[in-house]
Amino acid sequence: MNVAFVVQRYGPDITGGSETLARAVAERLAAQMRITVLTTCARDYVTWRNELPAGPSQLNGVEVVRFPVEEERDLEAFNRLSEPLYARPHSEADELVWLRRQGPYAPRLVEAVEKGKREWDAVVFFTYLYHPTYFGMRAAPERSVLVPTAHDEPPLRFGIYDTLFASARAFGFCSVPEMELVKARFGLGDRPAAVTGIGVEMADPGDIEGFRIRHDIRGPYVLYAGRIDAGKGCEEMVDFYDRYRRDHAGAAELVLIGRLAMDEPRVPGVRYLGFLSEDEKRAALAGARAVVCPSPFESLSIVLLEGMAHGTPALASARSPVLKDHCVRSQGGLYYSCAAEFSEALDLLVREPVLRQALGDNGRRYVRESYRWDAVLARYRGLIEAVAG
Repeated sequence: MNVAFVVQRYGPDITGGSETLARAVAERLAAQMRITVLTTCARDYVTWRNELPAGPSQLNGVEVVRFPVEEERDLEAFNRLSEPLYARPHSEADELVWLRRQGPYAPRLVEAVEKGKREWDAVVFFTYLYHPTYFGMRAAPERSVLVPTAHDEPPLRFGIYDTLFASARAFGFCSVPEMELVKARFGLGDRPAAVTGIGVEMADPGDIEGFRIRHDIRGPYVLYAGRIDAGKGCEEMVDFYDRYRRDHAGAAELVLIGRLAMDEPRVPGVRYLGFLSEDEKRAALAGARAVVCPSPFESLSIVLLEGMAHGTPALASARSPVLKDHCVRSQGGLYYSCAAEFSEALDLLVREPVLRQALGDNGRRYVRESYRWDAVLARYRGLIEAVAG
């Protein structure tokens, strides 16, 4: 089968949940199908600046075709546009201006979807939010699979997305709460839909002690891995951690890994290690007392599942229905809704090895039973075959 994937950014050094999901699925399906990824030349989601060469290339068995972004984004100006729209009634024209400013504005990518749609058995669109998905699906709705990676946020209530979700022929969801959210907001009717999720490798943790030595980590630590951004709950996490450290003797360090999208925290006990290799990341996950997942807006949380695969419990924000659902279904983590709950839960995870072991065993079992790659790929194949006829 000949299948196109459309996603706003793509590559091994691109961090982001939907981008990581798209690449992981594309590379594995490429053993069974011809996969072409249509994406942009952007590496940075804040500005959408063109940093990668336009045109076709090969990456791990996948054909990748990049198109230039024609308008960089000024984030402050975009936020000034967005906040009034979220708070007051507005027109469809206002939303379409917002969508173009949101970006990445790559009209040649959309033209390629329109031109190539008869060549592909299916076109899989990742993330409902962005310009290439909205206009790409308008250009080629006939065999479209939408993987919305949606969570409850103001743009999900925009009227333009009624059209987008109505035109999809099938849906792949990251979690049960995401599917229920979309079903309640837009309805699914009798269209094919599945909780496709993502596969998680039960990988060897690697050299945990070497990781500690290389980064001079001498005591217990908890880990945040991903984009370090106020919008991902990181400012609140650091504030809550500061309270925990002041209230508890023998507090664990908070280690941050990933790309900075806010000022580096200057709080005692917080360590920023930068962007690590996959080997170092695995060792960091496996050696932590807990993986902290503070974002209130999640459709899956790959890092939570990766931590569980290594037997590391989660400490997750209860404001995210998806994160809370993972903790409840797996019995592999704790969740918090305020600073006091964060502090007490973190203290339990640090100083109670029996509890930590039980949660870790549960989490490992949950990932093994629910997030195997063979099952995930079978669900994607089912959706692709359903729209391909």
